[in-house]
Amino acid sequence: MRKIGIIGGGPAGVFAALNIKNEKNEVYLIEKNKDIGEKLKITGNGRCNITNAKPYNEFLDNIIRNKNFMYSSFSRFDNYSMIDYLKQNGLETVVEDNMKVFPKSMKSSDVIALFKSLLAEKGVNFIGNCRVDSVEKTYKFVVKTDRQIYKFDCVIIATGGVTYPVTGSTGDGYKFAQKFNHNIIKQVPSIAPLYIEDKVNIRALNLEGVGLGVKTDKETYFSNGNLLITRNFLTGPLALNIQARACRDRIEKIWIDLFPDKTTKDLEEEFVKLLTNNSKKNISNILKEIINETLVAYILDMGNISKDKKANQITRNERNLLVSKLKELTFTYKENMNFNNAVVTSGGVDVKEVNPKTMESKLVEGLFFIGEILDVDGLTGGFNLQIAFTSAYAASLGIKEKI
Repeated sequence: MRKIGIIGGGPAGVFAALNIKNEKNEVYLIEKNKDIGEKLKITGNGRCNITNAKPYNEFLDNIIRNKNFMYSSFSRFDNYSMIDYLKQNGLETVVEDNMKVFPKSMKSSDVIALFKSLLAEKGVNFIGNCRVDSVEKTYKFVVKTDRQIYKFDCVIIATGGVTYPVTGSTGDGYKFAQKFNHNIIKQVPSIAPLYIEDKVNIRALNLEGVGLGVKTDKETYFSNGNLLITRNFLTGPLALNIQARACRDRIEKIWIDLFPDKTTKDLEEEFVKLLTNNSKKNISNILKEIINETLVAYILDMGNISKDKKANQITRNERNLLVSKLKELTFTYKENMNFNNAVVTSGGVDVKEVNPKTMESKLVEGLFFIGEILDVDGLTGGFNLQIAFTSAYAASLGIKEKI
């Protein structure tokens, strides 16, 4: 009977084990933590944003690195396949804003409980509290752990990236891959806050329907949505997704457009009317009518304009400056390579050296890579978890076809 070893008990490793195990093989799932799904526990703020219900092409458009690599495997097991799989196994799901899919209970613990139950039912050998030290290949794969040495016919590396290292994602898989001469693309934090050097006197300010722009050394990214500003960083779906797109570039400029639905000319005309109709009011009070009060002092300080200055005292230059700030409120980016606050790792095993249909290494027969260890990543909203499930399913088919 053939033996398959899977290193890593996260979503990809668990799902691969569930789909590989049959009466013709033995599957060993090796995890350095005591239990499976340590990172899965905290996804979606503990609610587990397990996938996304966007249609085929829209879904793939949210995979921003190496989307083409995922076409083959996604055609065999997509996001709707995952939703059906969960339903068939007794876990109902719900769809929320932006087509995010969650378990109906809104508890990641229910997803983990289901996976644990299925692992036991299928007869997968789970080995927890077990650190893998090395992976080598002679006529079989030799996996050395802090417990014992295992020998396998095939090995899947599903160790994740380097985000949230407290959950066990410490980059072990990259070392194993390099031992087999695989090229590793440099890892950077993705889906992370945009840190700023400007000390804005804001504890937490939610802005809805604003525009956010980021200029890098390679490209300019701009999108509309909801944003959270704090004293040290910008976050929320809008900021996280733009950071994900820009994370491999050098960021040169960040700005917020407080009125993305208005042209500068239209905004200027409206602002002139506002000043004219409120000529004896303080400029700070006028600005409070159109933007959040917390931002007023910040914008006036940037323009060296007194908050008590009357509307009829505002010069044309000051007026133009205020309009420009409303359309382009700039912040200075602060470099902060922080994997503790990122959702996923961008970078990893070069997909040019991996078969996109089966996730098998093109360099070493019987060696597979799935999930976050691959140089494939998407935006926030369940897309990265689906990459894990889809790549795991592809590997399971590839292995079953081999043996």
